[in-house]
Amino acid sequence: MGLSKFTNKKEWNLTKTVLPQHTDHAGVMWHGSYFNFLEEGRIDALNKIGITYSMLSEKGYEIPVISAQIKYKISFSHGEKIFLKSKFNLVNKIRLNCKTLFLKVNGDIGAEALIELVLVRKDNDSIKLVRQVPPEIKNVFLRLVEGPKT
Repeated sequence: MGLSKFTNKKEWNLTKTVLPQHTDHAGVMWHGSYFNFLEEGRIDALNKIGITYSMLSEKGYEIPVISAQIKYKISFSHGEKIFLKSKFNLVNKIRLNCKTLFLKVNGDIGAEALIELVLVRKDNDSIKLVRQVPPEIKNVFLRLVEGPKT
Protein backbone atom coordinates (compact mmCIF):
# COMPACT_ATOMS: atom_id res chain seq x y z
CA MET A 1 0.00 0.00 0.00
CA GLY A 2 2.79 2.40 -0.79
CA LEU A 3 2.05 6.04 -1.37
CA SER A 4 4.19 6.34 -4.52
CA LYS A 5 1.38 6.07 -7.07
CA PHE A 6 -0.70 8.65 -5.19
CA THR A 7 1.90 11.38 -4.64
CA ASN A 8 1.13 13.45 -7.75
CA LYS A 9 -2.58 13.91 -7.08
CA LYS A 10 -4.43 16.36 -4.90
CA GLU A 11 -6.09 15.08 -1.78
CA TRP A 12 -9.62 15.29 -0.47
CA ASN A 13 -9.84 16.33 3.19
CA LEU A 14 -12.37 15.56 5.87
CA THR A 15 -12.13 16.28 9.60
CA LYS A 16 -13.91 14.01 12.09
CA THR A 17 -14.12 13.80 15.86
CA VAL A 18 -14.13 10.43 17.63
CA LEU A 19 -17.48 10.26 19.43
CA PRO A 20 -18.63 7.72 22.03
CA GLN A 21 -20.43 5.65 19.37
CA HIS A 22 -17.12 5.26 17.50
CA THR A 23 -15.30 3.67 20.44
CA ASP A 24 -15.08 0.40 22.33
CA HIS A 25 -15.49 0.12 26.12
CA ALA A 26 -11.94 1.40 26.65
CA GLY A 27 -12.66 4.63 24.75
CA VAL A 28 -10.48 3.58 21.80
CA MET A 29 -11.85 3.98 18.28
CA TRP A 30 -13.42 0.67 17.24
CA HIS A 31 -12.01 -0.87 14.05
CA GLY A 32 -15.39 -0.81 12.28
CA SER A 33 -15.70 2.96 12.72
CA TYR A 34 -12.83 3.44 10.29
CA PHE A 35 -15.03 2.00 7.52
CA ASN A 36 -17.81 4.47 8.32
CA PHE A 37 -15.34 7.37 8.08
CA LEU A 38 -13.96 6.01 4.80
CA GLU A 39 -17.46 5.87 3.34
CA GLU A 40 -18.21 9.38 4.54
CA GLY A 41 -14.96 10.62 2.98
CA ARG A 42 -15.85 9.15 -0.42
CA ILE A 43 -19.40 10.54 -0.32
CA ASP A 44 -18.06 13.93 0.78
CA ALA A 45 -15.64 14.02 -2.18
CA LEU A 46 -18.52 13.25 -4.58
CA ASN A 47 -20.60 16.01 -2.99
CA LYS A 48 -17.73 18.49 -3.39
CA ILE A 49 -17.70 17.91 -7.16
CA GLY A 50 -21.46 18.40 -7.29
CA ILE A 51 -22.57 14.77 -7.57
CA THR A 52 -24.48 13.08 -4.79
CA TYR A 53 -24.38 9.32 -4.42
CA SER A 54 -28.17 9.31 -4.62
CA MET A 55 -27.93 11.00 -8.05
CA LEU A 56 -25.79 8.08 -9.26
CA SER A 57 -28.24 5.60 -7.75
CA GLU A 58 -31.18 7.29 -9.45
CA LYS A 59 -29.39 6.76 -12.78
CA GLY A 60 -29.04 3.06 -11.92
CA TYR A 61 -25.37 3.12 -10.87
CA GLU A 62 -23.66 2.04 -7.66
CA ILE A 63 -19.98 2.10 -6.71
CA PRO A 64 -19.53 -0.84 -4.32
CA VAL A 65 -16.38 -1.69 -2.42
CA ILE A 66 -14.69 -4.82 -3.80
CA SER A 67 -11.65 -4.77 -1.53
CA ALA A 68 -10.68 -3.01 1.70
CA GLN A 69 -7.35 -2.95 3.49
CA ILE A 70 -6.61 -1.01 6.65
CA LYS A 71 -3.32 -0.83 8.50
CA TYR A 72 -3.82 0.36 12.06
CA LYS A 73 -0.73 2.11 13.42
CA ILE A 74 -1.69 4.37 16.35
CA SER A 75 -5.09 4.25 18.03
CA PHE A 76 -7.49 7.17 18.28
CA SER A 77 -9.38 7.94 21.49
CA HIS A 78 -12.74 9.40 22.40
CA GLY A 79 -12.78 13.17 21.78
CA GLU A 80 -9.78 13.14 19.45
CA LYS A 81 -9.83 14.92 16.06
CA ILE A 82 -8.98 12.86 12.97
CA PHE A 83 -7.92 14.32 9.64
CA LEU A 84 -8.69 12.10 6.66
CA LYS A 85 -6.66 12.75 3.53
CA SER A 86 -7.84 10.75 0.53
CA LYS A 87 -6.58 10.37 -3.03
CA PHE A 88 -8.32 8.56 -5.86
CA ASN A 89 -6.70 6.60 -8.67
CA LEU A 90 -8.38 5.11 -11.75
CA VAL A 91 -7.09 1.59 -12.48
CA ASN A 92 -7.72 -0.42 -15.66
CA LYS A 93 -10.36 2.15 -16.68
CA ILE A 94 -13.02 0.39 -14.58
CA ARG A 95 -11.69 0.25 -11.02
CA LEU A 96 -11.45 3.27 -8.76
CA ASN A 97 -9.04 3.07 -5.83
CA CYS A 98 -9.14 5.37 -2.83
CA LYS A 99 -6.10 5.65 -0.57
CA THR A 100 -6.83 7.35 2.77
CA LEU A 101 -4.58 8.40 5.61
CA PHE A 102 -6.06 8.89 9.10
CA LEU A 103 -3.90 11.60 10.66
CA LYS A 104 -3.57 12.76 14.22
CA VAL A 105 -3.48 16.48 15.05
CA ASN A 106 0.34 16.34 15.18
CA GLY A 107 0.47 14.79 11.68
CA ASP A 108 1.28 11.22 12.76
CA ILE A 109 -0.40 8.52 10.70
CA GLY A 110 -2.90 6.64 12.86
CA ALA A 111 -4.05 4.35 10.06
CA GLU A 112 -3.93 4.00 6.30
CA ALA A 113 -6.50 2.40 4.07
CA LEU A 114 -6.84 1.29 0.48
CA ILE A 115 -10.38 0.82 -0.80
CA GLU A 116 -11.05 -0.60 -4.27
CA LEU A 117 -14.37 0.21 -5.96
CA VAL A 118 -16.07 -0.67 -9.24
CA LEU A 119 -19.04 0.72 -11.10
CA VAL A 120 -22.09 -1.51 -11.38
CA ARG A 121 -25.43 -1.03 -13.08
CA LYS A 122 -28.66 -2.02 -11.37
CA ASP A 123 -31.47 -3.12 -13.69
CA ASN A 124 -34.58 -4.50 -12.02
CA ASP A 125 -33.22 -7.44 -9.97
CA SER A 126 -29.78 -7.76 -11.57
CA ILE A 127 -26.49 -6.07 -10.80
CA LYS A 128 -23.82 -6.08 -13.51
CA LEU A 129 -20.26 -4.84 -13.59
CA VAL A 130 -19.89 -1.91 -15.99
CA ARG A 131 -16.91 -2.69 -18.23
CA GLN A 132 -17.37 0.34 -20.48
CA VAL A 133 -17.77 3.32 -18.15
CA PRO A 134 -20.13 5.90 -19.68
CA PRO A 135 -18.50 9.29 -20.39
CA GLU A 136 -20.59 11.11 -17.76
CA ILE A 137 -19.46 8.67 -15.03
CA LYS A 138 -15.87 8.54 -16.29
CA ASN A 139 -15.84 12.34 -15.96
CA VAL A 140 -16.95 11.96 -12.31
CA PHE A 141 -14.12 9.48 -11.68
CA LEU A 142 -11.57 11.76 -13.35
CA ARG A 143 -12.71 14.72 -11.24
CA LEU A 144 -12.21 12.62 -8.11
CA VAL A 145 -8.72 11.66 -9.31
CA GLU A 146 -7.85 15.32 -10.05
CA GLY A 147 -8.73 16.31 -6.50
CA PRO A 148 -10.46 19.44 -5.27
CA LYS A 149 -10.21 22.65 -7.24
CA THR A 150 -8.11 25.14 -5.33
